Amino acid sequence: MKIALDAMGGDFAPQNLVEGAVLALKEWDRTSIETLFLVGDQERITEELRKHRFEDPRIEIVHSTQVVEMSDAATDSRSEEHTSELQ
Repeated sequence: MKIALDAMGGDFAPQNLVEGAVLALKEWDRTSIETLFLVGDQERITEELRKHRFEDPRIEIVHSTQVVEMSDAATDSRSEEHTSELQ
């Protein structure tokens, strides 16, 4: 299975989301999780992964330069901000 995770969404991001991703990859083998895409600020995500001293070839960071705010209409963000993450 391939999973995409908005690493910048929610409270205490990206710390909690990266920690959850690390725990999931430690728990599940390659037949369960083939690739885990962490979407968001590449520098901040990489910094969090370093804190956990965790490297896994199944992690792919997809850098996002824009943020879709909760007040933005979903249809507007989809058509206008192609490198966006939801927040």
